[in-house]
Amino acid sequence: MICAIILASGHSSRFNNQTPKQFHQLNGRIMLDYPVQTFSECSEIDKIIIVVPKEKLTTIQAKYPHHKVVAGGSSRRESSYNGLKACSPETEKVLIHDAARALVDNATIIRCLNELNNAEAVSTVMPTKDTVVEANINIIVNMPDRNLMYLEQTPQGFLYQTILEAHTKIKAETTDDIRLVKEMGIECKVVEGSEQNFKITTHQDFQLAEILLQKGNG
Repeated sequence: MICAIILASGHSSRFNNQTPKQFHQLNGRIMLDYPVQTFSECSEIDKIIIVVPKEKLTTIQAKYPHHKVVAGGSSRRESSYNGLKACSPETEKVLIHDAARALVDNATIIRCLNELNNAEAVSTVMPTKDTVVEANINIIVNMPDRNLMYLEQTPQGFLYQTILEAHTKIKAETTDDIRLVKEMGIECKVVEGSEQNFKITTHQDFQLAEILLQKGNG
């Protein structure tokens, strides 16, 4: 069984709006609708779990009666773990996706799943187009090789028992599930993401997403 966990429990402090961005209107629908629809239409996905703020449980469960909706926690890590615990014991593979990446496409999901045939953990990434510098305050301390630098996206894919064990054993707080698995010494692979699979964080991001959806009749 393959399970997809969509994390939609953040409070969007950077969005500067009373409504968390995942429930904000995007081209006539709430933003959460888009990743839910994309994962629902993927033939490889057997079950979808949506993680939302506790106060949204009843509303979102009524909106998506065919999917399981669970309450998130006080951090992304806790919300991710709550989603994992809600998976069926028969789950073999799991994808964890941020609802803020509303324009994820089926091809990206399939690439991530296919690579899980050869790995215990897979991250979706895009190569950076810019030179990356590491700075301490206002002083450059390192300039990594741009050819080795990638921008991480979601979904991230895992063998279910591997990511469950990582959440149980590794106690460090993190905003990234891949990091937990890497802390266990497990090799994590990467697959290509999509330029449209950007994280919608600002009002400008919303405007760009709406333009892309209108062009694609989304």
